[in-house]
Amino acid sequence: MSPLSPNPGNYLSEDTIAALASAPGGAITILRISGPQAFSALRALVKNKPSRDAVEANDRVLFRAHLRDSADLPLDEALAARFQAPRSFTGEDVVELYLHGGAFIAFRVMEVLSEFGIRQALPGEFSFRAVRNGKLTLAQAQSVADLIAATNDSAVRLALEKLSGSQNRLLEKIADDLRNVAVLAEAAIDFSDQEDVSSSSPSLSLESLKKKLLPVLETLKKLQSTYARGLRIQGGVRAAFIGLPNAGKSSFFNALLGEDRSIVSELAGTTRDVVHEQMSLRGQRGTVTLRLEDTAGLRSPEHPVEKMGIERTLRSARDADLILLIVDGRSCLTHGIDSVQSQWRAIGSPKEKTVGILSKIDRLSSTERDLARETCSSLEIPTWIPVSSTTGEGVSTAVEKITAFCDRWFNRDTEEVVLTRLDQERAVALAIDHLNQSKTADYADLFAADIRHALHALAPMIGDTLPDDILNEIFSTFCIGK
Repeated sequence: MSPLSPNPGNYLSEDTIAALASAPGGAITILRISGPQAFSALRALVKNKPSRDAVEANDRVLFRAHLRDSADLPLDEALAARFQAPRSFTGEDVVELYLHGGAFIAFRVMEVLSEFGIRQALPGEFSFRAVRNGKLTLAQAQSVADLIAATNDSAVRLALEKLSGSQNRLLEKIADDLRNVAVLAEAAIDFSDQEDVSSSSPSLSLESLKKKLLPVLETLKKLQSTYARGLRIQGGVRAAFIGLPNAGKSSFFNALLGEDRSIVSELAGTTRDVVHEQMSLRGQRGTVTLRLEDTAGLRSPEHPVEKMGIERTLRSARDADLILLIVDGRSCLTHGIDSVQSQWRAIGSPKEKTVGILSKIDRLSSTERDLARETCSSLEIPTWIPVSSTTGEGVSTAVEKITAFCDRWFNRDTEEVVLTRLDQERAVALAIDHLNQSKTADYADLFAADIRHALHALAPMIGDTLPDDILNEIFSTFCIGK
C-alpha cells in the first residue's frame, strides 16, 4: 500500500500518524507527525550526531535535520521542530518537518515513516485529536476548516472570530439559559404532587417556565436565519449568465475570470451546458465570492441536447441569487428587444435580482449606445452597464455593481454569529423543534425532556460530548493534514 494512499485507520486509535500539512510542489513542504512515536521517528530519520543532539535538546525551536532512510541513504536537508505534549496542536508529541518542496521528497519521507509503523492520517485526524485532547472545541476545529476554505475577506474574518472563541459567548448563553430552565423544570417535578405549585412556587409553574424559554427560542430563530447569508459568505453567491445566443455571455464570463474558461464562437448554441466556475471579485467594500454559471443561449431549441441545455439555463436562472442578463447592444438595435423580452418572461422577469449587461459596445457609437440602453429599458431592469469584453471597457464598473449587489449577504455586525455549515443549521433547527414542542407540554416532566433534547441537539455547537460516529462524520469532511 502506498504511504500516500488512504489508510484503514480509526479516528479513535492511538497510532502515530503523519501527513503533509501543505501541498507539495512549492519551495517548502510541511510534513506533520503526531503521536507517541513521533520523537522516536525523528530520531530514526536523523543519523548524524549534531542532528541527533538537536532532537533531544530543542523543543518548539527550528533546527537543521539531515534526514536519511533506513539504508542510510540521504532523503533531504530539512528543518525540523518538535512539540512536546501537551504543548502542541494535537496535545500529543508532534514533529514538523520542513522539506524541500518536491513531491518525490515528501513521498519518500512518508514511505520511510510507514516502515517505522507510522500511518497516514485520516482526513481531519489532527484536528480530531486536538478536540479529543481539549486543545480545540469542535466549533473551533470547524472554523479552521472554514478558514482554509475561505475565498473572501468576510469569510476570513468570520472564521477567525470563531477560531478565537469570541463567537462562543452567544452559544454559551443559550446553553446556560436552557440548563437553568431544565434545572427549574426538574425541581418542578419534585413539587408536582402539590395541589397548587403556582401559588407556593410561582417560578416553578409550567406557565412561568414556558415564558422563560421565549427569549431563547427567538435567539435561536434569529441564529437559524443567518445560515442563508453564511452559506453565501463561505460558499459564494450563485450568479447566472443569461442571454440569447451570441449575446456575449461567454466573452463577459471570461473577461471577469481573466481567462478563456468558456468557448467563444460566432456559431449560435456553442454553449450547451452550464459551465461552473468560482471566483472572488474585489470591490470598494471588500471581496465577494461568486459561483459563476455560464449558460446556454436562450432560444427555441431544435436539437434534443440543446433543449436540455436550455432547460438547465432556465433552472439556473430561477435558482440564482444574481442574474447577469447579457444583451448584445448591436443586435437589439437591428432586431429589437422582442426576442429577449419573450425569453425574459419565460424566466419569470426577476428584475429585483438582475443586473443588465449591454455587451459589445466597442461596435457602437456613443449615440447608438444611448439608443440601445433606451431600447433595453422596456425590460424594467434598473441597472444597465455598457461593457466591451474585447477592450475591457465597463468591466471594472460591472465588478463594482456586482460586489455592491452582494453586500446584502457579506455585510454583518462585528462578532455577529453566523451559521456557515449545514450541520450547524440542522442542529439549531432541531433545537427549535424541541423547544416548540415544549410549549405544548402539559406536564413538567415532558417539558423537561424537551429541554434536554434541545440541549442534546445543540451539543455540536456548545462543546458537549458527541457520539463517536457523529465526530467521525464531521471530521471526515476535513482535508488530510489538518
